[in-house]
Amino acid sequence: MSSKNENSSGDDKLIRDQMLATIYGQCVGDALGLLTEFMTKDEASKYYGKKPKMLLYSQKVPDFHRGRWKDGDWTDDTDQMILILHSILFNKGEVVATDYAQRIYRWMKTGFPDLGDLGGMGLGRTTAAVLKHPEFKSKPHDCSYEVWDKSQRSVAPNGAVMRTSLLGLHQWNNLEAVVKNTLEICKCTHHDPRCQASSVAVSVAIALMLQHTSREKSSGSKCPKPVDVKVIIKQAYESASQLLTTDEEKKDLWWYMNCTKLKQLDLCEAAKIGYTYKCMGAGFWALKQNNFQKAMIKVVMAAGDADTNGAVAGALLACKLGLSAIPQPWTDDLINKEWLMGYINRFLALQGEMSLPVEQRSSSEDLDIEKLLEEDKERNKKREEEHKRQYEERLKASSENPS
Repeated sequence: MSSKNENSSGDDKLIRDQMLATIYGQCVGDALGLLTEFMTKDEASKYYGKKPKMLLYSQKVPDFHRGRWKDGDWTDDTDQMILILHSILFNKGEVVATDYAQRIYRWMKTGFPDLGDLGGMGLGRTTAAVLKHPEFKSKPHDCSYEVWDKSQRSVAPNGAVMRTSLLGLHQWNNLEAVVKNTLEICKCTHHDPRCQASSVAVSVAIALMLQHTSREKSSGSKCPKPVDVKVIIKQAYESASQLLTTDEEKKDLWWYMNCTKLKQLDLCEAAKIGYTYKCMGAGFWALKQNNFQKAMIKVVMAAGDADTNGAVAGALLACKLGLSAIPQPWTDDLINKEWLMGYINRFLALQGEMSLPVEQRSSSEDLDIEKLLEEDKERNKKREEEHKRQYEERLKASSENPS
């Protein structure tokens, strides 16, 4: 594990821009991926062309699945990342599994009410099974283990790796903290070692790229060296492989992290599109590319679980290339970016406070989960009263005007 980087600063503009790029990369990849999510490659080509040079959110096929989201909206992948962000902000930089558990459970019921949601959409089968466990909110790790154990320990879906990019940004200058935080959140819903390893691989790779930026800035070089992707992958693999036990498991992880041809990942393989290593593999394939637009279109057109693959691919590649590499229409047309930016600014400020004692860090009392739950009760009460009022008005009108 790497030790702390003495030259890190949450206020450093290069680091801040790289963090912003990573978050926007995830959002963009998620929103774009919705265009082809659950399609085959042939279906994607039918609707968007065989080799499109550009894709826009407005091109989204208006079928039942895609029609649940507005053009330019991200899906549950990014929603769950934002829940991690909210939990970190409220807990002043501490990562608390039970707090995250309460937030994702609430999200399943309500979505983000301030965005007009009525419930969380797109929840994966494994995550849903864990969240429905009666003890989930107080013992999330135990519940995820139980669900995994009952599956004969064979299920390794991508529901944890899809949200993990933020944990590569938080405390990026301390890899031990990055790994610990990632596992704390991953195991809330996904216990399989492959889920843990893929999540750690992604978050560590992101942290390592930020560390590279910091070192190059500190060196004072007029020509900073570009990030060495092979070195990043090797170091990320070393952290992730420690969570696996057999040589065969480690070999499998290495293959997916080093895959150089996207088609080899077979992202729309029947019954296996949600495998966590496929999603991670798409991310590390993207990391090897140098054109964000072309890379993301290839990932999206590979279909399968495209929003999840796009979220991880977008985060990793944007972290490497920077915000300017993302086509402007893709960032401009994200419909909830201003809402999210308010929380991102708080998160960036918090990074500069992480060396302070917890009690001296900025507070986000508006994100207190207990207060949010109380607001939900009040909102539901008002909604029920309004429904009752409308019902009584209809009854009155029908009695006054019998047919």
